[in-house]
Parts: sequence; structure tokens; C-alpha cells
Amino acid sequence: MSYYIFDPIQFKEFGYCFFDGGGFYYRYQLSKKFFWKSIYIPWGPNCKTEKDFEVFLRHISSFKFTKVTIDLPMIYDNRTAERVVQKIRSRGFKKIPYVYQDEETIIISKDEFKLNSKRMNKVRHGYRFFDIFVKNELNKEEINSIYKIYLLSSKRINFPPKKKSVFTKISDNCLVSLAYNKLSKKIEGYAWGYILTANQTIIKDMKEKNILLVVFTGLTDYGRKHRLGYALHYDLFSAAFKNHHISLIDFHGASRTKNRSYVSFKKEFGGKFYSLPGSFVKTFLI
Repeated sequence: MSYYIFDPIQFKEFGYCFFDGGGFYYRYQLSKKFFWKSIYIPWGPNCKTEKDFEVFLRHISSFKFTKVTIDLPMIYDNRTAERVVQKIRSRGFKKIPYVYQDEETIIISKDEFKLNSKRMNKVRHGYRFFDIFVKNELNKEEINSIYKIYLLSSKRINFPPKKKSVFTKISDNCLVSLAYNKLSKKIEGYAWGYILTANQTIIKDMKEKNILLVVFTGLTDYGRKHRLGYALHYDLFSAAFKNHHISLIDFHGASRTKNRSYVSFKKEFGGKFYSLPGSFVKTFLI
């Protein structure tokens, strides 16, 4: 399936309200006050073709007494990103700073994936306590274990958890590193990537390019105590580049303005900051 704009976070399993227009679909949050409505579309929409994106724009232009905010996802082809922005501006939308989402991401290429000795010591520290395996297929038991760790992580950061159906859905095209406690043999952490295939990423000059989008990471208290995250991501990225024809790693979120605690960790793996296409808003009256 070919896509003009795509981000797996737009799968309906991720929650909120959902609209399917055939050639496009999007998740959205809706709030109402009297006859006024506010619709927020994070990371979307997903559109199969450029014409479907134009249909989406006509669709939302039909709304009345509605404020519409659209946060666009990363679009990996610059020419496509420029056309998307041009089309959305032509409908009267104004660009604003990203409010909730990060306005950037970190992209790591195979050539940039080099850890110095200090960082490799952090990776080797994890190897002392965990056996790590990278898989592109997961069974039901593994998904159940991952989901339990995800619930613990969500509670730790006070984040409303998604349903388990999210993990089942994105397991169809995944690459996941699993860390097993050397003593108990239980899973103590995971780093979950979703493989964006060439026909989803729309990079016209490199048709065979696949991208690994890092979607979820979770650790038990034992995993956090022994700084498992470094080894988890290192093995995931190494396997992606060496064994699974991945050309780029997208850390799916970063910001040099919002003081996100996770950005310093992501920077340790190299890569470069890339700005997302933008957040756009328009109020429709009549």
C-alpha cells in the first residue's frame, strides 16, 4: 500500500475519535462549548495519495464554527513536505508552534551510528545483567510481558496508557529488542520500532529506503536500576542496519526548546535534528 503521508500513530487503535474517509483517515480530539467546536489532529492525517490529501482538506473545510489544529508528522521527502505545507496554507491555515508534540525529531543514518568508548561502556554495562534479542515477530506471551512493562512505565510518568490492541496492531511490521534478566529469565525491558517501508515514507530519490520509527520503550525498575536503555537501543539499531535493510532510524520526537528529559539520551546515539513540517490552525465560521 502506497502512502503520501503516513505515521502509524494514526492507527485507530491508538485511541481518541477516528474518521475514515476512504483514501485518508485520522484520529482526533474533539471538544465543544455551546455551538463552537475544537478539533485537534495529532500526527495526521494518513493519506494514500496527493489527491486524497486534497480531499481531506476539502473535508475539513466543510466544518462550521470549528477551530481545527493539525500537527503534521515527519515527511521524509522535502519536495513532498513543501507541497503539503503549500496546500494546507492555501486553505487559509496559519503555521503555529507545536503545542503538545515535539517540533523536531532525531534521524540517525547508518554512517552516523557510532558510539564512542564512554557510551559503549554504558552498553556493555547492560550486557552484564541482561541477554538481549532483537525480533521482528512477537508471540502472544511476549506482547503480554511488554504490555505489563508498558503499564508500569505509564504509571511512573503519569501517562494514560493505550490499550493492548495498539501493540498487537503495530506488531505486524515491527522490530523489537527484548532484554531478559540473566537470573530470572524474565523480560525487563523493550525498545519497539515500527518499520516504515519505502512506499510509506515517500522518498522519491531512494525507492528502497526503509525507516525504523522508534515508537515505545519500557523498563522495569530492575532495568532502570542497571541502565538497560543503552544496550536495548544499541542492539536494536545495530540489528536494523545490519540485518533488516533499514537506512534511517527516526527517534520519533525531540526538541531543543521544550526541555524534554529524554532528548539528552537520544542525542548520545548520534544523528541530526530535523524539523517537522509544522502545526497549522484555522477557525471555520460559516
